[in-house]
Amino acid sequence: MSPARKGPRLALLNPIDPDLPIAERELALRLARATAGIGWDAAILSRSAQVEAMNPDAVLCLHPQVSGKLTAHPWLACYWNPPALMTGVSGNTRLHGQAFELTHDAYLVSGPTLAAHLTGLMTGSVRNPPTLPFHVSSPRSDLAPNLGPHSRLFYVGSNWDGRRYPSLLRRLAEAGALALYGTAERWSHLPEAYQGPLPFDGSSVIAAAHYQGMGLCLHLPLHRADGVPNMRVFELAAAGAVIIADRHPFIREWFGDTVLYVDLDEGEEAGAAHILEQVAWVHAHPAQARAMAAAAQNIFNRHLCLEALLAPLPGLLAELAQRRPRPRSGARVAVLLPGDGDPGPRLAQLRRQAGDGLSVTALVPGVADRVPPDSVAGVDIQALPESAGLIALTGAMGDADLLAVLPDGVEWHPGHLAALAAAVGRAGAALANGLWRRGGEDQGFPIDPEEDRAMPSPDAVPVAAERRLERAWLRAGGLACGGERLRDLQAKGGLEGGDWLDLALALAPALAVTGGLNPLPVPTLRLVRPPLPDPARAARLRPWACVPVEKDADQPPRLTGLNDLNPEIAASIPYLWRPADLDQLPTVGPIWLYGAGLGGELVLQGLPDAARVRLRGFLDSRRQGGFLDRPLVRPQDVDPREMAEATIIIAAQYVSDILRVLRQGVAPALVLNAYPYIAARQAEAQKAAVRASRL
Repeated sequence: MSPARKGPRLALLNPIDPDLPIAERELALRLARATAGIGWDAAILSRSAQVEAMNPDAVLCLHPQVSGKLTAHPWLACYWNPPALMTGVSGNTRLHGQAFELTHDAYLVSGPTLAAHLTGLMTGSVRNPPTLPFHVSSPRSDLAPNLGPHSRLFYVGSNWDGRRYPSLLRRLAEAGALALYGTAERWSHLPEAYQGPLPFDGSSVIAAAHYQGMGLCLHLPLHRADGVPNMRVFELAAAGAVIIADRHPFIREWFGDTVLYVDLDEGEEAGAAHILEQVAWVHAHPAQARAMAAAAQNIFNRHLCLEALLAPLPGLLAELAQRRPRPRSGARVAVLLPGDGDPGPRLAQLRRQAGDGLSVTALVPGVADRVPPDSVAGVDIQALPESAGLIALTGAMGDADLLAVLPDGVEWHPGHLAALAAAVGRAGAALANGLWRRGGEDQGFPIDPEEDRAMPSPDAVPVAAERRLERAWLRAGGLACGGERLRDLQAKGGLEGGDWLDLALALAPALAVTGGLNPLPVPTLRLVRPPLPDPARAARLRPWACVPVEKDADQPPRLTGLNDLNPEIAASIPYLWRPADLDQLPTVGPIWLYGAGLGGELVLQGLPDAARVRLRGFLDSRRQGGFLDRPLVRPQDVDPREMAEATIIIAAQYVSDILRVLRQGVAPALVLNAYPYIAARQAEAQKAAVRASRL
């Protein structure tokens, strides 16, 4: 006899391309190590087909803004990204992400701010999903503190965020206090501190931090504002390293005085000075510093390691099982089976949906010659006349509590009807979410290219005309309407004549217009095969009451880079965003572009001729020489009289630090923030590249 399993079988879903060396890959590997240590079964997957084949007890989705729920299993969203991270992405990406994150059955949430945000998202969705505290942590560890004379600050970076903290890290590197790891391209500007790459294998990062004996943990301002910790503090604690961190509320609450803190509010130069002071203290007090590292690791192992965070998971899954929608005893559901397709497979689906207090009646047009005699057990059959209409439909329903629609080619997940019956009273209406084959639309994330299933695009995203009927098919398959609501719609008139498929496709838009539909975001159906193209039928589809296509906002989504230590300072100066903004530059005085990189190049390309003539060159806080055949100088090298008359255009992501530098000398006549312009041009270039790749 095989031994009983100790816990749930988990699919650890990394929906982003699994070959990319990013945090989701590393986290999946660490979760796999932790679950193996507990004695649970877990597998790292990236496609819904793999989940179906594994048939796990639950799916942990490591990036729920990239992928919604894609199978009938319980899906748990690992919810640890600050919501403001989505504000700088394209409208299409943001709408997809918000739609995806709503679809999960439960949420593993990093902190009370994210929990409150999630509660707000659920308003109006007739849902109150369970949650569990969770963080991007590491497995339990017994690595002893390794601080010694060789120790430098461990810091690892990926490629996604450009040159993070350029002045701060350069100062630490020049002082010999920094040990940088990651790709060579990532740290080519700091060769004196670069130690080499690290494989994303779940353990090498922690091993390197252990070797160095101390490490630097810095957060984006967004993480500090929302109280969400990143991976660094957990892996440094697991490594037994002395932790030097910014004043993050989570770290202060959990680790207290076992961590050394630094202030970053005064900018990168001041922040680097604070860090070097703490490094000097560590080397002067090694025994005390090692004791602090051991104490931090003890806190981590008792409360914050992955094994401790996962311990309540079986209870959460048991709660989900108890919450499984169950209709009230004796609930009666009438299901319309429109179209000319064989009703036999759909009747078989209805047999699987019936039971547990739910009785089902199938409403079948032309029933006499279309229903095999062996396919009706457990399901009542009611004939419909050939001519469609609400009068005939409500008459055939009789005293049923609920109407649902099951077109040919739609597959309902187990419990679909029970979920609808539990969410919709006799006077309500709801629309459940569905899944279809993933198309080529840009969702803004590097999803595994072999993933073949996705949620429908949000209503606010324009859809190609050939997909309108396919989307309407899913809507029809997820529709639930109470008997009283349907009779009220009938009393308003309309929806008479034509065939039953026309009526099925028109019901949801008609209900939305006349009284609204409750959204049920958790997908409970999927499109097995798309309907045959029918331009005539698509042209007859009613307009859908939905969110209008998003227009340009009044201001850009972000005024400075993600890593800017004081993003609020960027709001104190005017900004350039749209190309027409550059036509409004002052007509007199010299112009300097502060930023000798891609940002400076993009702004230079956009300058009108009149402004280009007055462009003196580029500014940089440290470098001198030339850039794009123009002078590159430091602000202090500019003649004070010229600076007093100059327009300075900040063409970089660190707006607050550049403003600090400019305010140390003669104030320019005007300082403008071009980061929004640069970000918008980069987004346009990315979209163009995606379009070109599909040609």
